Amino acid sequence: MSRPLLSVIVPTYNRPQHLVPLLDSVLEQDFDDWEMIVGEDCSPAREQVKAIMADYVTKSRGRMRLHLHTENLGYDRGVRGLIDQAKGRFLFVMGDDDYVAPGAFTAAADVIARYPNVGLILRSFAWFVDTPDNVVQITKYYPEECKFPAGQQAILACFRRLVVMSGLVMDRDLAHACATDRWDGSLFYQHWIGGNILAVKDAVYVPKIMVYFRRGSPSMWGMAKAERNLYTPGVQPPHMHVKMVKWQLEIAEALEKKFGVPLMDDLRRDYANYSYPIFSGQAHIPWKEFYKYYRDMGALGLNRYATYHAWFWGISLFGVKNVDRLLQVVRKRVGHTPNITRSVRTAARAGTAPTPTA
Repeated sequence: MSRPLLSVIVPTYNRPQHLVPLLDSVLEQDFDDWEMIVGEDCSPAREQVKAIMADYVTKSRGRMRLHLHTENLGYDRGVRGLIDQAKGRFLFVMGDDDYVAPGAFTAAADVIARYPNVGLILRSFAWFVDTPDNVVQITKYYPEECKFPAGQQAILACFRRLVVMSGLVMDRDLAHACATDRWDGSLFYQHWIGGNILAVKDAVYVPKIMVYFRRGSPSMWGMAKAERNLYTPGVQPPHMHVKMVKWQLEIAEALEKKFGVPLMDDLRRDYANYSYPIFSGQAHIPWKEFYKYYRDMGALGLNRYATYHAWFWGISLFGVKNVDRLLQVVRKRVGHTPNITRSVRTAARAGTAPTPTA
């Protein structure tokens, strides 16, 4: 039997109220070569999810299916389990409270057809509040489509940006081949997958908005056994953010050792250059705690770079709202997020898009 091109995988936990709009956004795509697997992770809403999915299995003529985990696996094990279940050539990963943008599957298929060695597609996306027509921010990394050759350039260009998972398109077989429980509980298994794929296959950035992200949903991390002592559901205190960046850098270090590709110096610089979100999300806490957070995060190696300190003191002196206004002006004028990490900027210039095939 032929494989579908795309396997849409959706780990879900206790958000049945958001599942129907997501499923509808998949059914409304103008591309048919896909399957979809929703992995229900033993949440209190299991029966509601089963009822919703029974309806959509019929609507999709069997292309959508529900996988019921026999225990609460958590995010990383849950994603790994869905990769096992997937039959497609590529994974299209979605969060259970987000939407697939119109034309996203067609755009992914077009890139796969034009770039034979693509292993991962990095996309643009929009943040919304309540409904997708209420967009509050659009994130574009580069002004135009570009390719990053496999190895150091591809990993550096994508690694930090793998934090936001929905809409990432990845080679399924390579994702399956690097399976490990080493990073269970980290919440960043996608960084391990992405790094392994990009060590041997190219990355392609697509400026088209392929997904809509819901802003403001409370986190569900910390329910599974692997996450219980690491995270607390619904809250994101400073020490948790430090732990998150530490996990990401540890995964990068493991990739560096596995493939013999220099990564750490450039990645630490990249995280420092783009540490505005690191600080803006915690700027509401008391100054003494905020300063400790700055010191703890810096101890991961980010304090070697002037931009790290500039973001912290800029937010401390002028406030998040004023800094954010300035950033929005810059983004609108440039048309995308400015690239201030030299190694990533060089990689972008090196990428070229081949002539589209008929």
